Amino acid sequence: MKSATEPRTVASALLSASGVDELAEKVFAAIDKQDEGLRTINKEIWENPELGFKEVHAHKILTDFLEDQGFKVTRSAYNISTAFRAEYFSGEGRTVSFNAEFDALPGIGHACGHNLIATIGVAAAIGVKEALKNQGVSGKVVLIGTPAEESLGGKVKLLEAGAYDDLDCSLMAHPANDRYTSYGRTLASWRANVTWTGEAAHAAAAPYMGRNALDGFVSAYSSTGLYRQQLMPTDRIHHVIQGNHDMVANIIPDSVDSVWGVRGKTRPRVEQVREQLFKILHASASATNTSVEITPFQDYWDQNPSLQLANAYYELQKKYVDPAKDTETSKFTITAPEDDDGEAAASSDQGNVSWFLPSIQVSFPVGGTAPAHNAGFRELAGTDFAHGQAIKTAKALALTGIQVLQNEAFAKAMWEEWEAMIAKISVGLKEGSADSTKRAAKKRHVH
Repeated sequence: MKSATEPRTVASALLSASGVDELAEKVFAAIDKQDEGLRTINKEIWENPELGFKEVHAHKILTDFLEDQGFKVTRSAYNISTAFRAEYFSGEGRTVSFNAEFDALPGIGHACGHNLIATIGVAAAIGVKEALKNQGVSGKVVLIGTPAEESLGGKVKLLEAGAYDDLDCSLMAHPANDRYTSYGRTLASWRANVTWTGEAAHAAAAPYMGRNALDGFVSAYSSTGLYRQQLMPTDRIHHVIQGNHDMVANIIPDSVDSVWGVRGKTRPRVEQVREQLFKILHASASATNTSVEITPFQDYWDQNPSLQLANAYYELQKKYVDPAKDTETSKFTITAPEDDDGEAAASSDQGNVSWFLPSIQVSFPVGGTAPAHNAGFRELAGTDFAHGQAIKTAKALALTGIQVLQNEAFAKAMWEEWEAMIAKISVGLKEGSADSTKRAAKKRHVH
């Protein structure tokens, strides 16, 4: 169980500060004023699903709306056609950021609810803009349009391009079924295309002239099954064959394509499992007299939330958007950071962001029982109820961001906690991996 006494004390102190209730009222009113436009954005993205790096329609409606709201908008930011950066500032100070995801899944549309994530990002940015423009708060709010979260690592490319270098925190939310959380984790993940190459031959007349690429895959598949006995309960190895559909039984297959993945609780653990998997893949090629080529995708790192931010969000949500106060949401629970079970099942490129600066990815309920990446969840993500929960979540995230801008002691504690956490979780990483994290940290200004 995480110790939350000190961060909770800091977060609670924020709520007792004079003027907080009045500020919250103004921020919420600014968001509610734009609800019609926010509903349109939500509906348009949900009804027009687009795959990663192809989100042309979502990019246009989001950037047009943000520009109309008075944000300075950079379209196709960081040389990524469907990325964007929208910002608003007033005076000197820290910079708080939100993410807007908007890519869909192949075949089943917005079954991960990214239409809601985009809506939350826009709404939260509007709330912070109100505080900057009309309520005497100094600093900057940035909304980053982050395409291609589903497997293609849009945020990884944005990190490499420097999109997060000048920010003090990154806040976002993700839909779930039945509860509100403030301390969500995700698993580290590695994926790759793996291709075995052999030589074709007639399977009856001259099989001895062939080298069977399918045997290479089967050998690796079988060996991986044996390796699972030595895996930890939280480790996962995935694989799927993408073989040539023109294959026939009387021809020795000369090429087999597949996708392999490794997941684990931490980056060091994924690196350990991946090293053994490499041995299996290469051994399978050697044993079957084939060759193997491994082409990795983007690595997704485990998400390590800021306890300071999580506690602030938890306290602010409880006070201002408490689900228990609404009969429609009273059946859902809000989980305190120290009560989070720490279990994670999915992976996200927001995990990579959490290694570069303090961040949280909270969750909110859309109801139902259909799991994410399921057609039933797609339907849940398009409901009025889900939109309402998204707006409530955006309000609490906006207030959390405002605390970062307003409160020097809180911001300092946030950075100190993050730096200590990164030093701790980097133990066990390969030298190159650890160095990349350190270099990223040096790019930012130090508090």
